[in-house]
Amino acid sequence: MIGRLQAALREGDLEGRSSLISVFLLSLSVYISGFSLVICSLALMITVYFTKGRSLKTVTAFAPFYVLIMISGFFFDIGYAVKVTIAFATLLSVGTLIYSSKIEEIAGALIFFRFPKKLVSTIQLAVSIFPLLVNDLKEISEVIDARGLEYYKKILKAFVSTSILRALSISEALFSKNFNYNPIYEIRSPKRKDITLLLLSLLLFLSTVPLNLLDLHSSDIYPPFFQ
Repeated sequence: MIGRLQAALREGDLEGRSSLISVFLLSLSVYISGFSLVICSLALMITVYFTKGRSLKTVTAFAPFYVLIMISGFFFDIGYAVKVTIAFATLLSVGTLIYSSKIEEIAGALIFFRFPKKLVSTIQLAVSIFPLLVNDLKEISEVIDARGLEYYKKILKAFVSTSILRALSISEALFSKNFNYNPIYEIRSPKRKDITLLLLSLLLFLSTVPLNLLDLHSSDIYPPFFQ
């Protein structure tokens, strides 16, 4: 599980603005469609292709959570639980697009869209530290000698302690270097692949826009919350 997540979080070669906008559009498509199986499948296919299959590693890494969601369906609505599970897996796959760009380019995309530099710097730090925490979790899991529930209890306890220590060390390092919230960012022109990703994401989003708002079709074909 942890190894797959590590592989999924490796930086790719997608342009930052294209990745960020595509994540936004694809996520909205999943939500607006009412967790439509077709839309989720298309969004999943787009992300798998443009992340070169790494997004599937993210999806499979969270398999235990799908089981929990499905179990809850037996107490409420199994059909809805299936839809939520598929949507959750799709959103995880979509989120992998963020790590398919350099972190500096994601920061550059936020700067390009006029986000405050202090906020951009904070987001950049959070995005950068997540792969480090995953690596810490992997190292902890390799040295823990236990089985069953005790194994997970020991991992959780050690991981919380390690995360706190890492946060303290990072804060001390930033303080010693007079951290001024100026993000390190990079902006480059998108390539054909980036434009293709953006266009496909836009097309999928437009296909899920409630057509009743555009007066093109009646509203009875949409999920209840659109009516």
